[in-house]
Order: sequence, then structure tokens, then C-alpha cells
Amino acid sequence: MNKSSGYSKPLISSIVVGIMVLAGGAYFGLDILRSAAAKESRNDMNTVKQGSNRIVAVVDGAEIAEAELLPFLNAGLDKAVAVDRAINKVVAANSADKMYRQAAKTALQSARNEVLASVFINQRSQEVRNAVTDKDVKTFYDTRVNAEDFTTFKLKFFVSVDGKEAQDVFDGVGRGEKDAMAKLTWVRKDGEHYLTAAEVPYGLGIAVKKLKAGQRLQPVTVREGALVLYVDDVKANPKPELTKVEGEIKDLLVAERFNDDMKARRAAAKIELHS
Repeated sequence: MNKSSGYSKPLISSIVVGIMVLAGGAYFGLDILRSAAAKESRNDMNTVKQGSNRIVAVVDGAEIAEAELLPFLNAGLDKAVAVDRAINKVVAANSADKMYRQAAKTALQSARNEVLASVFINQRSQEVRNAVTDKDVKTFYDTRVNAEDFTTFKLKFFVSVDGKEAQDVFDGVGRGEKDAMAKLTWVRKDGEHYLTAAEVPYGLGIAVKKLKAGQRLQPVTVREGALVLYVDDVKANPKPELTKVEGEIKDLLVAERFNDDMKARRAAAKIELHS
């Protein structure tokens, strides 16, 4: 391989990228040196947040609201320089729309979907959260939180790409053979090795909940091969007080209701898939 050709492209790319970063920093204020101006910038940020919808400039008909200055103010620029940088961004944006219309259209559509989806998720999640009452949380606690959900298991495992080897270990453990037992490793290596059914890998917690200490799960095929799980011990734990889990319960209710809301919206949407 020719050395110069092997290194010239990465080197040139680095130089070009470096120049573009410097140009972006100088023109759009993306790379700001922190200075005494930062203190003044914080004052400007407070002012902007109080009147974020106020128009500070208009460029070829495109309005610039004070809210658009926040990224520059966060970077340490004072308000006057932030306005200048915002104007430069709009000039560049308008130029992209005129000179590279199709690319700009694609980028705008992608950005629109991303921004609006984020707005919906944030706003709708907050609405759903606000609608969850203390009674909802208490009902969930009384009807869906059970002591058995907090039972913990001390598990060991063996995994092999060879299904026959996994079956041999399974059988050997059942007979109490020392060699087979020695091949087992703790699922949770830290602490006392206990974990809840929800924490059991590969969603096998439901199956593990049916086992008692000394029992094992028939070999199951997972990504790594054939997996054998052995229950070394089972510890029953009391159902925690409501005050200790109400935050988690509320999060679960919000997630469930938000997902139901999304399913309904998706079902109502007209969706066409194109290959």
C-alpha cells in the first residue's frame, strides 16, 4: 500500500473538518471561550426566559424570538452577540432553502418529526401524570402489588453452544454431581447474589417463580446457547409500605396510560407501508 495515499485522505478530512469547526465557531458562536461575559450572559438568560416569545429581529421576513437566543446565552455569549449569531443562522438557513431546496426539505421534515414528537411526548406525558390520582396509586398498590413480587432468588447458571453439554450439566446437577455443580456460576455476582424475578435475564423470571430451592430450569435456548438455571435459594420478602413504592407505581401508571394512548392514536392513523 502507498503510504501517502493511505494517510492523505484521513489527514485532509481532519484538516477540512477542523476548518469547518473553526468557521462554525467564529460565525455561529458554537465554540465559545468562557470569560467575564458569562456572568452578564446569565443575566441575559433570565431576561430572555421571562419574555421568550418577544421578537428580537426579522431577517427577510423570518422572525427570531428571544427563545432562540438561549443556546448562545448558555454558551456564554452576551445578548447582543447572541442576536448577531442568531441572525447569521437564519441567513444560512434561508440560503440553504434557496440553494439546496430538496436537501433542505428532507432535513426539515426529519427535524419537524423529531421536534414535534418530543413536544408530544413531553406534553402528553405530563398531562397523563397530572391525571394520576392518589386513589389510582392506592388501587394499584392494593390490587397489583403482591408480596410475592418481592421474593428474591439466588440463581446459578450454565450456558453452552453445545446443547448436549447443557443437558448433561442439567442432568448432573439433578443427581447432585460435584463436577456438574462446579460448572455453575452465580447469575448475580455481587453481594448476596439475590435478585427478583423481574431481574432474571431473558424474561425467565416467570418460569423461575415456579421453582423452589434446589430445583432447576430445563435448558432454554438463548443468544449465547443452551442455558441452564439452578435455584440455590429463595427468600420471601414482605410487601413494602405504600410510601416506599408510590413513586414507582405512579411511573408505571403513567407509562401504561401513555402507551394505551399511543396505541389508540396509532390505530386511528392512516398508515401505508411502502417497500
